[in-house]
Amino acid sequence: MAQRIRIFIVEDDPMVADILKRFVSTMKSFVIVGCANNGEKALKDLQETAVDLVFLDIFMPEMNGLQLLKELRSREAPVDVIVISAAQEPDTINQVIRSGAFDYIIKPFLFERLKASLETYEEYRKKLLSGKDTVSQEEVDKLLILRRTKNASCLPKGLNISTLKKVENLLEESPTPLSAEETARAIGISRVTARRYLEYLVDQGKAVVERNYGEIGRPINTYRSIK
Repeated sequence: MAQRIRIFIVEDDPMVADILKRFVSTMKSFVIVGCANNGEKALKDLQETAVDLVFLDIFMPEMNGLQLLKELRSREAPVDVIVISAAQEPDTINQVIRSGAFDYIIKPFLFERLKASLETYEEYRKKLLSGKDTVSQEEVDKLLILRRTKNASCLPKGLNISTLKKVENLLEESPTPLSAEETARAIGISRVTARRYLEYLVDQGKAVVERNYGEIGRPINTYRSIK
C-alpha cells in the first residue's frame, strides 16, 4: 500500500478543524498528522512533524496564515499548502498565490470542491514524484494544466469531477481509443453526456480525437488519452 499523504491543519476554529479531520478520514490516501490553532504553534510543530500538505487558515492570532506561509517559504520548508479561508480580498489572494500555495478555497466551502482539490494534489504528486531524474516540457505542461483545470469550480456547468475522473481513468486504461458510445456503456451514462466529458478532455489537452473510418456508414469519433 502506498504511503498516505500527511496533512497538518492550521485552523483556530475548533469546529472547522473537526470538520476537516472528519472529511479527510473518508479519503483513504490522506491522513491527519497534527493540528495547531495559531501560526506560532504551527511553525514549531511543523519543524518536528513529517508533513506533506498543510491546510492553512488566514485569520489567526499570534501569527496569521499569510505570515506563516511566507515564513515557511523563506525557510524552504518541504511542504505544500492549501489555504482554506474566509479572506476574499484580492491583495490577500494574490500574496497567497505569489507565495506558492497549491490552492485557495474560500469559506464556506463545498466538500466537493475540497475533494477535487485533494484528488488533484494526489495526482500532481504522483506525476511529479514518479522517480524520474528529469521531466520534459510536455510533462511540465501537463502538470500545470492539471493544476489549472481539475478542480470542480473550473468545470463547465453540467459536468462533475467524479464522473470526469471515471472517464479520464477509462481512457488512460484502455488499450485502444474509445467512442462516446463505448465510454457511455462503461461508465453508465448517456452517449451525449459521455461525448461532453470526452470533448472537455480534448479541450484541456488530456485526450485527442481520432476519426475511425469503418467499412460502411459515417466515420466515428474515437478518443485516446494523452498519457
